[in-house]
Amino acid sequence: MSAPIVRTAAHAAAASFLPWLVGALMAYALLYQGGSPAEGETAADARSDGRDIFSADWLSLPWALFPLVTAVAVALLLAVRPTPSRWLLATRNTVVYAVVLLLTALARASAQGAEAPVDDAFLALALALFTLQLPLCFLLSAALTGPLEAPDGPPASPPRDLERGPSRHRG
Repeated sequence: MSAPIVRTAAHAAAASFLPWLVGALMAYALLYQGGSPAEGETAADARSDGRDIFSADWLSLPWALFPLVTAVAVALLLAVRPTPSRWLLATRNTVVYAVVLLLTALARASAQGAEAPVDDAFLALALALFTLQLPLCFLLSAALTGPLEAPDGPPASPPRDLERGPSRHRG
């Protein structure tokens, strides 16, 4: 049982790039754009500072590569272990997304010399939940998953016992 490469790649891209993009937009709207100005600062300066911080956070090399690495991991997992269950596939893709997110955040926090990089990584995971990245990854994965492969033949007919209905004799 294997999925076509084009369909696998499209599914992986949708399950990684779209949640990342929505997460970036939500983070910008909720965290960076709506900041209140500090004392002696104008609202325009606060918004400009928010855009600079957003660019440094979301458009840095690790976070810009994150959806690509996630898409590759999801595509490899689909190619190696396809599954017929829509919900199992959605759960697996969301776990892959979360693990790659944790590893990316851990590597970035360690490279920046954070005192507690593990805390920063789990904070990034909580932020992914609140900016709808993880729920969207799950929902997109489930919605885009029909059968990943075309059926080989006609659908199997039900067993003859089920065609007749429940048994009427008590034996």
